[in-house]
Amino acid sequence: MIEKFFFKAEPMIYFRDLFLSVLMFIGGFIGAAYTSDAIYLASYVLCVIGLHRAGVFGHELTHRPNDKSMRPFYWFWNMTIGCIIMVPSSRFFQPHKLHHQTGKFRTKDDPQYLLVRSDAKIAFFVLFVLPFITPLFGLFQIIIASIGGIKLEEAIDQFSRKWFNFSTGTPIPEKMKNEVVWLSRLSLVYFLCFVIFIPQYIPFYYAVLVGAWFLIVLRIPLEHELEKYAESSVQDDQMFDSFSVESPLAIIIQPIGFRFHTAHHMYPGVPYHNLPSLHEHLKATLPAYNNSVVSYWELIKGPKYKKEETVP
Repeated sequence: MIEKFFFKAEPMIYFRDLFLSVLMFIGGFIGAAYTSDAIYLASYVLCVIGLHRAGVFGHELTHRPNDKSMRPFYWFWNMTIGCIIMVPSSRFFQPHKLHHQTGKFRTKDDPQYLLVRSDAKIAFFVLFVLPFITPLFGLFQIIIASIGGIKLEEAIDQFSRKWFNFSTGTPIPEKMKNEVVWLSRLSLVYFLCFVIFIPQYIPFYYAVLVGAWFLIVLRIPLEHELEKYAESSVQDDQMFDSFSVESPLAIIIQPIGFRFHTAHHMYPGVPYHNLPSLHEHLKATLPAYNNSVVSYWELIKGPKYKKEETVP
């Protein structure tokens, strides 16, 4: 077990890093509005990286729902970035909780363990289709939740499951349902203001969302083996089937809580700003942990579950 200080979240660090990300997003948006050609493209990339980085804080919030010191940040993020990307963090909570749950992790019951390395159709959909449809799906969800609440959303999901074998919803904890509804309505207000006052930037806004979601899905094959499901999982699997990259490029592809992914899976309650020191601590004290530290090239070739190589 690690020391308690690793688990202490510092809200001011969260706000500082979020504001820096938002400045990148706003700066890129303004730059694209008043420039063209190469500077326009650079502004777009800056805008995408900024929004992606800001959006990833939603992942952080799913891991500390009961931390009172984080409540101001929780509401600030959800009422700003969460509304801009049209995904309140509470929509992400239940699926991600299952992904981290020992016993369900890396099994068919893990909704975020996608077999992108062994199923070409899934890989194509996740990497090349999902980024384009996710912003539209987010808009669909906030419209449905705004009009009829979660009950209408669940009714549409049941209809879609029955007739098309396709789910249009995500499971939401009962205590978070009202929160999702009013945040969806706030998000819809933002979107309508965008449409009314600056409609000429809607295509750029959509393109930025697509770019940000592409960075999100790009990291999926880089974090776990994702070749086959297990019957079950034990605590050690959180380490043996997770991978970490130390390359500076990870700051862009896997920012905030997605960096040092093995350490995150072993101790999901550790805030992102303590992951670098936890990563170094585990490297020094747990020899088997070092097998999870790989390069992007190794991940592209295909990482392997390392348990049989490290445990007698």
